[in-house]
Amino acid sequence: MPETPPADGALDPRTIEEHKVRFFCWMVGVPAAPVGTDSPSTAIAALMGRLDEVIASESLRAGLLPRAPHVVPQLMKTLRDEHYSSVDVASRISKDVVLTAEVVRSATSAFQRGGDNDDGSEIDLARAVAMIGTQGLRRAIASVVLRPIFDARGNTLSARAATQIWKDADKKARLCAALAAQQALDPFDGYLAGLLHNSGWTAALRAIDGFQDIAVSAAELAHAEVVPQLLRRRDTLFGAFVETWQLSPAIDLVAAEVGSRGIDAVQSLLGTALRDAERLAAMHLLAPPGQQPAASVPMWASLSRPVQDCYATLSAAA
Repeated sequence: MPETPPADGALDPRTIEEHKVRFFCWMVGVPAAPVGTDSPSTAIAALMGRLDEVIASESLRAGLLPRAPHVVPQLMKTLRDEHYSSVDVASRISKDVVLTAEVVRSATSAFQRGGDNDDGSEIDLARAVAMIGTQGLRRAIASVVLRPIFDARGNTLSARAATQIWKDADKKARLCAALAAQQALDPFDGYLAGLLHNSGWTAALRAIDGFQDIAVSAAELAHAEVVPQLLRRRDTLFGAFVETWQLSPAIDLVAAEVGSRGIDAVQSLLGTALRDAERLAAMHLLAPPGQQPAASVPMWASLSRPVQDCYATLSAAA
């Protein structure tokens, strides 16, 4: 078990389950059905069976994500060395317009939070690299490289949910990095775990999109008895994909743990950080506009100051 009390200490199991259903409804864009409504569609059992077949088959899983992040370890290898030159790194980054924009955006946000850019001057790339440091660069590169996993076009279920899935992944990654740091874990491992966890959602919804002979609506999937089944399969897919990418020993372990146990049954420190980050991110996304964190997060007082600060900056960072 984790060495510190879990961040969900003030939440009872029923509240946690209600949050999961509300979050799924937000993600797929359907209103939450009243508790105690009709039983799940008879097609749900068939859909789950087919989804299990996809999960069990490496060949069927292979086409569910558009771009496997096999390049991430190569990119991270350079930045594992703390003694890099910000000018040299900036020169490499400048060849990718999207990555350049992400690095400058990250640095600008940091300046604005710290109030260090009062002269209004623009931030050049070399200055941005020096400002955000190694951890910031790792996050910026990972965000740009992994973003295509969550992109989708068209009118399919996965395409309609893609924007929300990414918003949640971004918040979860930031929170998981903060939670990992307070456990003396590598914050970047926390960031990657949070960012990649939703790859399981992308894969699950894309698999469902492919079941042309099983007619199930998003509203039917959002049934309170169905969402837990989908969540468990989301976790299994996350484990199946990420464990094979070999991003780091810590990521490999959390992928295996979440994939085999499910996010609610994790016991490792990084696993519990990911679980708590998921719950906090959902609370942030479901909170009414303008509501203070202490009102939307029941366990606010039990969170460390760095985690509270991270939560408070999520809206600006999204």
